[in-house]
Amino acid sequence: MIKFFRHIRKSLISENKMGKYFKYAIGEIILVMIGILLALQVNNWNNSRIDVSKEQAILKSLQTDFKANINNVDIAYNSFMEAYNASANLLEIIKDDSAINPSEIEHLLDEIINKTKSLDIITGAIDEISNTGTFNLIRNPDLRKQLSNWSYFKTDTEDDIVIYRNYLFDFFIPSLTKKALLRNMEVPDFFEDDLGLQEISKSNFKIDYNKTIRTIEFENELYNNTLNYMYALNSYKVFKDYLTDTLKLIESNIK
Repeated sequence: MIKFFRHIRKSLISENKMGKYFKYAIGEIILVMIGILLALQVNNWNNSRIDVSKEQAILKSLQTDFKANINNVDIAYNSFMEAYNASANLLEIIKDDSAINPSEIEHLLDEIINKTKSLDIITGAIDEISNTGTFNLIRNPDLRKQLSNWSYFKTDTEDDIVIYRNYLFDFFIPSLTKKALLRNMEVPDFFEDDLGLQEISKSNFKIDYNKTIRTIEFENELYNNTLNYMYALNSYKVFKDYLTDTLKLIESNIK
């Protein structure tokens, strides 16, 4: 094709047809420019198609992670609700003046201490788009804004759980050493059945729960622990609402 154009230019020059030559040259330049623009357009179309394909893969990964996180929040929330209800029931027993059933106290303490489940937050898809710089491939501005709030909601939830765990393990449980027979509580149900461990018998000590837990000191300790469950439950609800709203946006952009 280039040789063909060159041949035409030579013919026009040799025949001294400069006017036609310049017109032809301008036409040739225009054709070349059109060709370049078309090539750029095709290249842009290909890049756009590749970006859309990458975006869809990202959205599907986010969809999987957010669904799993919603399920994990539900599991943690339900376990904390059990512990909260046990704390609230124990507070009522402390307030009451009827006879105390030791087995009931030990069961409630077991619910308070051992029934909560940790929240496993899956961050694979979020981490990938952050680490690879592919965040801008997500075209929907509302979804980008929602995803940019991920760190805030995740950190806020984790902070409330840290406060709860620190109080429970660093203060509340140690405070029970002279107030309850911890040995009589049930073995946590998350242990595997085939560990082959020797069974731990019940305690032979006797304790008067009327004296050890019906005190202002223990009521305040238990109430603070109950408040920590309330904060955790509220954080779980807020986090789940965020996850649910974001998932709806993610799914609305999946084709």
